[in-house]
Amino acid sequence: MTADTRVGSVWRRWDLHVHPPGTKLSDSYGKASPAVDEQFIDILADSPVAVFGITDYFSCDRSYGIIDAFRVRRPESDKVFFINVELRLSEAINTTSDSPDLHVIFDGDAEACPRTKIRDFLRALKTKGSDQSGARLSCADLLTPADFKAASVAFDDVVQRLEETFGDHRPYLIVFPAGNNGMRSTHSGSARKITIADGIDKACHAFLGQEDSRDYFLREDRYKQGKSDPKPVIWGSDAHSFKDLERLDGRTPYFPHTWIKADRTFRGLQQICYEPEGRVYIGEVPPVENRKTRHPTKILKNLRIDQVPHYDGARGRWFKNISLPLNPELTAIIGNKGSGKSALVDIIGLLGESRLEEHFAFLSNSASNRKFRQKGFAENFQAEIEWQSGGKVSKLLDDKVDPTKPESVRYLPQNYFERLTNEIQIENFRKQIEDVVFSHVEETERMGQGSFKELLELKTLQSKDETSALKAQLRAKNVDIVALEERAEPQYLRSLQAQLDAKNAELAAISDPAPIAAPHEAGTREQAVLSALASQFAAQLADLEARLQVAVDRVAELKRKKTVLASVTDALESLKKRVAEAVGQLRPKLQDFSIDVNQVVTLDIQDQQVTALIEQLTREVAALETDNKVSFETTWAPDALISLPDIRVGIDYCTEKATELRDQLSAPQREYQQYLELREAINKQKASALGNEADPQPNTVRHLQRAIADLTNELPGQIAATREARSKLAREIYASKNRILEFYKDLKQSVDTQLATVAIRDFSVEIDASFILKNDFAETFLSKVIKNKRGPFNGLNKTPGQTLSEFISVINWNDIDSILNGLEAVLAAMQAEEYRFGDQVRDPKDFYDLLFSLDYIEPSYKLRLSSKDLEELSPGEKGLLLLIFYLQLDKDDIPLIIDQPEDNLDNESIFLILAHCIRNAKKSRQVILVTHNPNLAIGADAEQIVYVKLDKARQYKFSYESGAIENPDINKRIVLVLEGSQPAFVKRRLKYNI
Repeated sequence: MTADTRVGSVWRRWDLHVHPPGTKLSDSYGKASPAVDEQFIDILADSPVAVFGITDYFSCDRSYGIIDAFRVRRPESDKVFFINVELRLSEAINTTSDSPDLHVIFDGDAEACPRTKIRDFLRALKTKGSDQSGARLSCADLLTPADFKAASVAFDDVVQRLEETFGDHRPYLIVFPAGNNGMRSTHSGSARKITIADGIDKACHAFLGQEDSRDYFLREDRYKQGKSDPKPVIWGSDAHSFKDLERLDGRTPYFPHTWIKADRTFRGLQQICYEPEGRVYIGEVPPVENRKTRHPTKILKNLRIDQVPHYDGARGRWFKNISLPLNPELTAIIGNKGSGKSALVDIIGLLGESRLEEHFAFLSNSASNRKFRQKGFAENFQAEIEWQSGGKVSKLLDDKVDPTKPESVRYLPQNYFERLTNEIQIENFRKQIEDVVFSHVEETERMGQGSFKELLELKTLQSKDETSALKAQLRAKNVDIVALEERAEPQYLRSLQAQLDAKNAELAAISDPAPIAAPHEAGTREQAVLSALASQFAAQLADLEARLQVAVDRVAELKRKKTVLASVTDALESLKKRVAEAVGQLRPKLQDFSIDVNQVVTLDIQDQQVTALIEQLTREVAALETDNKVSFETTWAPDALISLPDIRVGIDYCTEKATELRDQLSAPQREYQQYLELREAINKQKASALGNEADPQPNTVRHLQRAIADLTNELPGQIAATREARSKLAREIYASKNRILEFYKDLKQSVDTQLATVAIRDFSVEIDASFILKNDFAETFLSKVIKNKRGPFNGLNKTPGQTLSEFISVINWNDIDSILNGLEAVLAAMQAEEYRFGDQVRDPKDFYDLLFSLDYIEPSYKLRLSSKDLEELSPGEKGLLLLIFYLQLDKDDIPLIIDQPEDNLDNESIFLILAHCIRNAKKSRQVILVTHNPNLAIGADAEQIVYVKLDKARQYKFSYESGAIENPDINKRIVLVLEGSQPAFVKRRLKYNI
């Protein structure tokens, strides 16, 4: 078997409509002569066309004559020839009733299709033309040009004579024209002609037309009644002269190349009937041939494996002089269990620097499963891969993958699939999907980023910064809410009322002293002076004590203002630092555009007024707290006392003087002065307990009364307003996070169209870009709840998390109103009358931060397969989903190598979906798969089948056979390995009544 056939089905140019010199009608080659034949033969031999259909009207003798002459003149040529007998039909289907031509293309192999059989067919086929006697002539009896011009045949006669002559063995294709007077010219207003056309369509194998007819004949609704089968369209040069033979180069207008992907055999040609879309291409160059030219470093050409020099074979023969040409489209590796299928793909994975080396099967380096890589085996063999470009990579089979080099193949080992889909590795699975989706991002939209994660970080950086700032505001708001809610607790009101009751009792317990009238007798002049002085000092003492309280309040207020202004300066300093950090982040980005960030961002903080005011307040406080060491030995001027220390010294002096004077008074005067002082002290005590009316001090009656009134009148509104402000912040956080979700939705749009192409019956793949709840939410939530306190989420005889699950199950995480309503429902349950919220959570503020920061929701791809979420899929369904993404969506065009992707999949999914996706994938990248399922190898129309065998009885001798599906030897291997032998296949077919 030559390398040309071992590589399987490849694209070649075919021209199945070439008339030779001496053709019965329209012969424009010139006068018949050996020289004319030789010129014709040389043109065919030197043309780029690999397969010809030598055509003549109602006969085959001239076609055989030119083919025989070709073999004599150009014996070295490998051109392949078929016999094309062109017949004129008596049935007309177009509006002008023109007679169309029908072609019957016969196998050129004399053994498969003896020449005598074709001649028998032509003798049996009667024409509707007549000789001079009026008798109908057979095609074999036509002699003169007039006979051939007048002859026509009935379509049904052609079909019947073919069946009678060849029986079930049908070495022919019936081909009808698509245009001119052919199928697409059918008179749509004539029911009779439509019926004739549909009958011809059903019986024909292919149509002769150009690319614009291809889609029409692939349709399944061509008939007026019933479903139509897709059929191939081919084109030919229809050469009748040497000038016409210029069409063989494909550059003549209206005569494009016809490419067929098949072995150059009649069995190969028959494949276009089974694969009409994938096996024929009319145009300049098929896409895969373009890829071979434009991307030769992305297509594997040949795999060689051999023993190293001087290996003595002591550890087995294994691989010796193995050279396997690889098809640029789909290669399916088949064989019995333990035949070395995984060996080939592992070796390709090793040479292609696969990142999944740990999952290799044959080249496993696991300590528990080393097999071929144990000492004494792998080091004795070397492998080499050759690319279409001519580049080569070689390694010993005990070498390692070099992680510093890029992957040149995408290899999905069987073990990798099993582990990824059987174990709970949802995040790893999502990572695989994200990598595939990233390949669909337009190069211009990747903005220089190399991965999904990098692009996500770049696109969402601003949103994350914004979210972080909003969460800081949220935390501050929760501090306010906790403080307000603590005041709303019933025990807080009871506590205030108890304090008020105590303070009122204290106030009621203060009794005024029994009044004492001023003495009527002034006494001596000296007593009068002393009494006046005592009264004066008492008045000054009261004034100083009042001024002391004012000064104390003033100092407290000044210090409060100073503290507020100090926080302002701290905030301004923090703002400077944040802006400096932001500018630092922007600088390298703007440098790419030669822009100075300092010319874009400026921060002008004018804090001179704040600083000056702080200095002024500092001076005022200092003045009020300075001890001036006043002395009253010479002068007593109480009005001049300003600072707290000075006033306090004045109070002490005044008290001392008043006491001295009182002691010098007479008993009545002294008693009266004591009464006045006691009355003043009691009034002060009452005022202190009652509190100032305008601004009562804490722990006074009026302050407590106002606080209790506020609980009833003001607090509910304050709580509601603060909670509403918190909800507004949560909405802003959600909106900020939603900008990240928009990034996912943008990517989703790029793959929706591709995913729609695999929607078959009830099977569909969807990507739902949405918010999802993090897996650890319930655990985090319950960790903040005190387990031994009563409540809906922690009470006795309740399963922690069960009720929580019921609450969150109704929340739509993609609707902020639903989220906030759900959170309020959770809080309402915890704040019910039978519970005390503060007792249920360890830290209310921390609990609120958790709920309203929305950190527990994250934007993600929610993968759905036939309406089921990723987490609900079986291992087989997850494997199918991952394969669909790689085959249908992965835009990376390096070769895709898959080892037994069908494991855990049902046959219907394999045939309807997986085979369909493989067909699509091989249009844009080389695919090599190991399989034991005919629905993949045959259903996906593998261009190359590689049958491998590892003969353990002969020192582990590895061998292979390779070729196209239509290759008879390979066909037998397929039936034997994938179908369990031909008798088994036939028996199943019969039992299925097919």
